[in-house]
Amino acid sequence: MPRICLLTETFHPVVGGGETHARLLSAELNALGMPTFVITRRSFPYLPVRDRVGITPIYRVSPTRMKRWGKYAMVPYVLRALAQFRDEYDLIYVCGFRVLGAPTVLAASTLRKRCVLRAEVLGELSGKYAMAYSRLPAVVSRSYATAITARNSILRRADGFVGISEPIVEEFLRHGVPSEKIHPIPNGIDPEIFRPATLAEKRDLRRKLGLPSGVIAAYSGKLNRGKGLENLIRAWHTVVRNTKDAHLVLVGSGGNQSLSCEPQLRHAVRSLNLEPTVTFTGYVDCVHEYLQASDLFVFPTENEAFGIALVEAMSCGLPSIASHVGGIPGIVDHLNNGVLVDPGEADALAWSIMALIEQPDLRGRLAHEARESVRRRFSIRVVAEQHKELFSSICNAPDE
Repeated sequence: MPRICLLTETFHPVVGGGETHARLLSAELNALGMPTFVITRRSFPYLPVRDRVGITPIYRVSPTRMKRWGKYAMVPYVLRALAQFRDEYDLIYVCGFRVLGAPTVLAASTLRKRCVLRAEVLGELSGKYAMAYSRLPAVVSRSYATAITARNSILRRADGFVGISEPIVEEFLRHGVPSEKIHPIPNGIDPEIFRPATLAEKRDLRRKLGLPSGVIAAYSGKLNRGKGLENLIRAWHTVVRNTKDAHLVLVGSGGNQSLSCEPQLRHAVRSLNLEPTVTFTGYVDCVHEYLQASDLFVFPTENEAFGIALVEAMSCGLPSIASHVGGIPGIVDHLNNGVLVDPGEADALAWSIMALIEQPDLRGRLAHEARESVRRRFSIRVVAEQHKELFSSICNAPDE
């Protein structure tokens, strides 16, 4: 059985879809008998260097407190850790390879280890993840494109690529990754934690969490730019003008993220006099309880490779409205297990929310299909078994 080093820039207690998936996957691989430990950045100074999250050993490297530049500054510390623990793993699994990928592929070759790369977002291989790319001066853009081409020539030496959605698989193919190296495996969630609540449980949870009666729409995830939350607030302004007893819960925070838009969202809620109908929870470690206390879920993201928060909500039996972008159509089958809307269309989003508020029978049908589709495709045990098979096949393949 090969031993796995899971490498990721941020990890629990940092909140996010990628961090949640890495935590669940590492724990499940260990439970399946595939020894797995995590190397990650020490995002906060109070976190110990050596730690354990559940049954998964954690090793944290410098630097701390850096937002935008932390992933770059951690590279030399990661390389030192990979060398230090080289006798404890056979394969490095890089979750998010924008910065860490190329140096890790080179380190794996030097240390005679296998390496698998997993894209967290669209554009990691193409370089389009750099938000300012199109606004750079022409000479800088050309230099950037040259650097991406050089980096990708290194990345393609990896032993395997995990595509969490069809758009990412297509991106891999467009940029020269051999098809035999590409393995479609989605993110996974724990369907026993993210499960539907009974009516009695929902009532008790609302009392515990201080939530009102009526119909509650929820969003969970980072309060960051690019998540479409500004558009959601505009849509919600329309909703509250046309419906009664509707409440919106934003579960999560901008926190330590460089892309945080939480202050702007709070200002917009105040300026539109929406404070009585909107709750900001801040950071919480009981996301599933807020979802179980809600009646529907809204995921207005502008670009999403997968959408783990959406899958968690669907697993809780919530009828969900999500943007028709990225990997979302691979999760939501329009009007069968959820509703798709065009990103940025505040009116369409508002009318979809009102339609679900006013049609409890439709909510019930979509909720049932949402839960069943998640159990079949996105259970963490199913996803971990796919990773276990992949890692075993790569590590047991003969050297070329």
